[in-house]
Amino acid sequence: MVVDCSRGVSFVNQAAETLTGLSARKLLTRASGDLFRANRWLLDMIDNSLGPNESTSRSENKFFKPRGKSVPVSALVSPLRDQDGRVAGSVLLLRDRTLRQAMEEDLRRSDRLALLGKLAAALAHEIKNPLGGIKGAAQLIRAEVTHDPSLLENTDIMIREVDRVNQLLDQLLDLARPTGLQVEPLNVHELLEQVLGLEVHTAAAAQVRIQRFFDPSLPMILGDRSRLIQVFLNLMENALQAEPDCVTVTTRIETDFSLRTGHSGATKFVSVDFRDDGTGIDEDDLPDIFSPFFTRKRRGTGLGLAICDRTVKEHGGRLGVESQLGEGSVFKVTLPAQQD
Repeated sequence: MVVDCSRGVSFVNQAAETLTGLSARKLLTRASGDLFRANRWLLDMIDNSLGPNESTSRSENKFFKPRGKSVPVSALVSPLRDQDGRVAGSVLLLRDRTLRQAMEEDLRRSDRLALLGKLAAALAHEIKNPLGGIKGAAQLIRAEVTHDPSLLENTDIMIREVDRVNQLLDQLLDLARPTGLQVEPLNVHELLEQVLGLEVHTAAAAQVRIQRFFDPSLPMILGDRSRLIQVFLNLMENALQAEPDCVTVTTRIETDFSLRTGHSGATKFVSVDFRDDGTGIDEDDLPDIFSPFFTRKRRGTGLGLAICDRTVKEHGGRLGVESQLGEGSVFKVTLPAQQD
């Protein structure tokens, strides 16, 4: 963007329209003080470039759009000089850092998972062996106390709790061990229909509507059928547990980014969104939502989303979330499409 000496916006490119959410026609009629009213830090940088010091400045900050939403940006503001060397305005270069921040957070999350994996591998086997003995002893006791209903109930509780701890340890080991994906060409819609078929009775019992918005032109992906079904099933169950009136599953070609790999051209991505209008997630909890053991559910282990996140990453994709407390959430799975 270019701001002239009277603080009016005199030039914008297409990226500025995308970042602000306003058309060039609207931007060019606005004064920078009005346009950036919620971004005092950016106005200060403009003042520095136009003021006596005529200085160039850099910053990383949140850019609040005119409609209230914010995006992380890096900013460079420099004086714009005419052919005589006089300052004629300011050049604003803003870069959206959303994807970069997401990748940095993914890296930190991967480091935490790697550390947890080492601890899990060391402890899980040591714990599972005595658990097997405890369960076996409880089963022997149960066979001897069939005449006493209270003792039968207590031994059943022991066996159930041993099974629950074993299941938790198995999930920990899933985080620790390499998965060895069984990759094959897959139709995403076929996987989703299978998952929705498994959840149709749960949704009906909770009086939750399920909506589908599937892109019929979606290409195939390469993935592990059973593991991707587990990811989609987990996300669908989470959506239903958020007490929504409606859960919407949407598929599309992801247009926000692509990757270039060698001479094979650009890799396209397929997105699957699970959107609910339920309770939503507190903004303070969002950075930890995929961290192991983080959960707000009373009986949750906090491992389901961590495993989903790792599985999607192993497929070369990304799992993200957007949510607002009281308004619902959307979990977005992005997977590379099969190359032509």
